[in-house]
Amino acid sequence: MFPKITLNNLKGITGQAYFEYFVNEYLKCIYHPISEKNDFGIDGYIELVINNNVTAKLIGVQIKHGNSFFNNPTTYGYKFIGNEKHLNYYLNSQVPIFIVIMDEEFNKMNWVQFDISKTMPVGQNKWYIEIPKNNELQTNFKDALFQAAGPVVEFKELIQFNWNINSLIKNSGNKVLAIPKSQILNKKFDCINNLINRLSINKEILVNSRTTIDIFFPEYNMDPREIFQIPEIMEWLKTSINIGIPWFYFLDYKYKNNGLNLLVHSYCHVEETYKKENKFLFNYNKLDMKNFLERNFTSMNIFMDKNDIDLEINKEISDGIITYYIGK
Repeated sequence: MFPKITLNNLKGITGQAYFEYFVNEYLKCIYHPISEKNDFGIDGYIELVINNNVTAKLIGVQIKHGNSFFNNPTTYGYKFIGNEKHLNYYLNSQVPIFIVIMDEEFNKMNWVQFDISKTMPVGQNKWYIEIPKNNELQTNFKDALFQAAGPVVEFKELIQFNWNINSLIKNSGNKVLAIPKSQILNKKFDCINNLINRLSINKEILVNSRTTIDIFFPEYNMDPREIFQIPEIMEWLKTSINIGIPWFYFLDYKYKNNGLNLLVHSYCHVEETYKKENKFLFNYNKLDMKNFLERNFTSMNIFMDKNDIDLEINKEISDGIITYYIGK
């Protein structure tokens, strides 16, 4: 007595083998078959190749081999009947899915890209999609694969640009962030969030970037008002505090800092204003100041916990901020 292989098993193995040969030899691409025990509706992936460059662009394929898959002709093609359980599987795929049918002699080989809008229910727990006669593996399959996968991009310049920016950030000391007027008027925070993301590419850069930033508003240079007198900037800063921008972690408290001064002015009610030696001095409401410090320290703590920053650094920054605001 011996183990037996069924005719359907043989057809499946033969179909997979031929399709792999076709992809490698005729499409000049790479076929990655999926083991039968891991086949839940996709038999393999085609990795697209351009001029011998492997692109990492993948296409999922479901392969059916046998004359029976041509037994349901339509006016313009063939009905492929699938199981309902595969629909969610295909729809959740992050790569395009193609269905391929091949007769036993490999004379007729047709394809269709899976598209839920082209399916119809048939029978119980079944659906069908038409595979056009004109969609032949030997003629228009390759073009369809590249069109479905989307453009292949050469990222060399972008890679170098990002490395240059990251090197500049890593090697720079204090930084000044220019806030565009459009961000102010539209209450957008892409500029600061993008910088924070840049500074967070690794822990060394993030730690070294603490308390090194100041902010300014270059498009308001010609405005005769002082920055703290411009309502939309004050509202932008107050909103940034309320949404949790970790200003206390990044703004420099060691030197005269426009950012820290403007930040508190945006949030706290001014009880007294006076001018001394061409400088405006303010006395802020004590309750507002308490709430201001609590909110900003909370945002800083959340940010530092998220990025696993040491408590010693937290204490260092906290002491510096308190001295800056209270000890002045």
